[in-house]
Amino acid sequence: MKKSEALKIRKLGLVIKHHQPEASLLAAEITASLLEQNIQTCFADESTQLAKDIIKNLGNKKRLIKIVTKPELHTECDLIVVLGGDGTYLSIARLMKKRSIPVMGINMGQLGFLTEFRRTEALGALKAVLNGVPPIIHERDLLEVTLNRKNRTLYQGLVVNDAVISKGAIARIIGMEMWVDTHWVNHVRADGMIVSTTTGSTAYALAAGGPLVEPSVPALVIAPICPHSLTLRPLVISDQSEIRIRLSDRPGHVLLTLDGQDVVDMKEDDVVTLRKFKKHSLKLIASPDRDFFGLLREKLKFGVRD
Repeated sequence: MKKSEALKIRKLGLVIKHHQPEASLLAAEITASLLEQNIQTCFADESTQLAKDIIKNLGNKKRLIKIVTKPELHTECDLIVVLGGDGTYLSIARLMKKRSIPVMGINMGQLGFLTEFRRTEALGALKAVLNGVPPIIHERDLLEVTLNRKNRTLYQGLVVNDAVISKGAIARIIGMEMWVDTHWVNHVRADGMIVSTTTGSTAYALAAGGPLVEPSVPALVIAPICPHSLTLRPLVISDQSEIRIRLSDRPGHVLLTLDGQDVVDMKEDDVVTLRKFKKHSLKLIASPDRDFFGLLREKLKFGVRD
């Protein structure tokens, strides 16, 4: 975590949760506030209709509204504001391969570990940043995931939370072989395997029995899903390590899922390689009123007694 210098915002991007009336209303309020300061507002193209509805009432200010494709937002803008839940946040954060810019998450969903700000705090928090108050920025590691088949790369992408190898609808255990760097780890028979960043330790890995890890710890979490062994437990390893997992036994449909959003079919002998993305980290604008432990208490009722 670090307190940054004041941000210079000339263009601001908006990513808005689909079919969420409250998110649309808040987007209109934020846009009006931005236009008062002559800040160009870029809407992701999935919100084209909403942008058009807002433009109708803008008069000569409509020149400050721009619609761009979602993958272009981080190259066009100086700051992105997400109005939605963690899924909406992940949909933009994991696209930041060329450049990393700060992202502020306004929680319009349910849990909201990444979207820290409440909707009632949104306008005040954003105005503070636009008026030169240095925000608190958390640097979060991204994980680069590559799927190879017979020495050919089928997929390569980034994840914020986790990459998951899992069986399909047929309830049959799959077999996987795993290495960490050059070290053989074991042969795993399970419903699947989760490799998670520390950011993702509060997500699927937690449900699979993995540990809660404070996000600044330089680590990766490996958590088997329903392993067919009483001795197989989650591992925490250095984030400088490279993980390789080969699908050695595929009795049915097997999937590689990235942050719960991209899905790739796997075949027997496919190899998934996972390593820390070295080019840059994700810049998450954090609430000054909450820390990791406060979020655990608020979101997961951590330590609460019945």
